Amino acid sequence: MPAAALWVLTVLRLPIAQDPDRGSVFRATILAAIACTLYVPAVYYGIDSLLGGQNRVGLATLLSLLLGFWQFRTAILLAAVADKEVRRRQLTLGRWAVGATCAAVTAGFLTSRVDVTDPNLPLTYGDQPGMAVFLWTGSSFIMWICVDIARVCRSNVPHMHTPAFRSAFTLIAVGCVLFALVLLDRLLYGAVIKVEGTASPTAAVLTSFYWAGETCAVLLVSLGLLLPRLAGHFKHGTFGLRARLLLWETTPIWNRIAFGQYELVLQDRRASRLSFFCRHAENQLHRRLVEIRDCEMANPETSGRLGAHDRSVVERAEHALETRSGAQLTH
Repeated sequence: MPAAALWVLTVLRLPIAQDPDRGSVFRATILAAIACTLYVPAVYYGIDSLLGGQNRVGLATLLSLLLGFWQFRTAILLAAVADKEVRRRQLTLGRWAVGATCAAVTAGFLTSRVDVTDPNLPLTYGDQPGMAVFLWTGSSFIMWICVDIARVCRSNVPHMHTPAFRSAFTLIAVGCVLFALVLLDRLLYGAVIKVEGTASPTAAVLTSFYWAGETCAVLLVSLGLLLPRLAGHFKHGTFGLRARLLLWETTPIWNRIAFGQYELVLQDRRASRLSFFCRHAENQLHRRLVEIRDCEMANPETSGRLGAHDRSVVERAEHALETRSGAQLTH
């Protein structure tokens, strides 16, 4: 489930892969998707056997996860932190931290004997010093990233102007806290089974929390990343419907005021209510309002044909288009 959600998110983020400001989101999702896919037992065993059976897939999985979390933190900093100097220092810290962490886990892996393929490297080989470095360095880095992302989101949510962005960053913060708890769950699980064994009730509870927590964390973060886009699509669709309704209302007004004024209008036939279903309703509405106003200015007697209701409809339509135009300019 988490891997599938991450691959869907990766595909949706493909158009921004080369964007200098938002490309880090795409890199984060594809790296996390690769890590989750490699961790699936069937995939892990299959690929590791092709690579010689030395658990190299385990190293690739952790490195992908570390780089994915680093890129995700980068994306959050770029999106949420307005102060350029603070953002620059935080990005530099992240680059040094991920470089040191990747070097440490690679060294820990290469100095360990992990001859038999096993996805649970920390549990199977955790008594080796190299594997201890591999486990604790990687875990500490991911927990720091999760807590830091939650901190950045919490600090900047109050300053965000739109409800969609505030909700999105809140979901991301909650998802990251849940990721940290899931990682802590795995560390506790390793300690518990050494004392009580894998059949203990505590181990069963920790395993249940792990699978549920991991899925919820991925879904929360994915929804947080998608929410601003979904809100934008919803807002666009809502305005499109409003434009069609206004087009419907202005049809009889245009027929009374502008029909027959061939030198001032583009359409030489009466407007139909079926224009509600036309393409580019916003453009059609704008043209219709311009033609009504042009006919008013060209023939002052025309104004007398506009009743209070007609003027209200025209003014509402003009205000809607002006508001829409202003929102697009400030976006």
